[in-house]
Amino acid sequence: MATSSTARTALALAVACAAPFAQATNFAVSGTITVNGNPGALPDGGTFGNSTYNATTGALSSGKFTFPQATTSFPSQIGTVTVTYQLSQTNSSTGQVASDGVAALTQAHLKLQVVSASIGVIPIGIGTCVFQPIDVDLAGTGAASGLDLSDEGFTIPQVASTDCGGYGDQINAGVAGSNNSLAMHVAGNFTPPPESDIIFANGFDGG
Repeated sequence: MATSSTARTALALAVACAAPFAQATNFAVSGTITVNGNPGALPDGGTFGNSTYNATTGALSSGKFTFPQATTSFPSQIGTVTVTYQLSQTNSSTGQVASDGVAALTQAHLKLQVVSASIGVIPIGIGTCVFQPIDVDLAGTGAASGLDLSDEGFTIPQVASTDCGGYGDQINAGVAGSNNSLAMHVAGNFTPPPESDIIFANGFDGG
């Protein structure tokens, strides 16, 4: 009995050592975002992490999207508004790649914070200027070349008129609304898992 127990322990240890170790990774993210009908590139240097991908099950562990600050401009009734903003995720998302390559993440709650702004060349005191929650449902495909995910229609809520240094209405006009879309590529090897086979250990019931 002791020998059998020892053998089972040794076998379990050998299997554990043979299993591949998935290291947490900040997967690079690139793509495009359309805000209130105005398309543009996602900020360079975006990541989804720290997360791991299990090629056996197709599961992507919990992670967050993080992007560096970026700058964009849009016209308004008071002139061209230029804003420096930061896009981030306030919750965390998990993902799944099916054996046929269909992939999806759980809903991500994004936040768009305007850090600074100017009208023409004149800086304005921006104060609190945060658009949230921006709820996106990303789905697409997973392959050895990466994840390609998109959400073709999400809403960016308005800020109060008194927000953004009292320029809330003007910045709402360029940012808030429902004419938005997001398409992103998450770099990495997301090869779909193999199809699972059902094994009947005791054979089929004869009825």
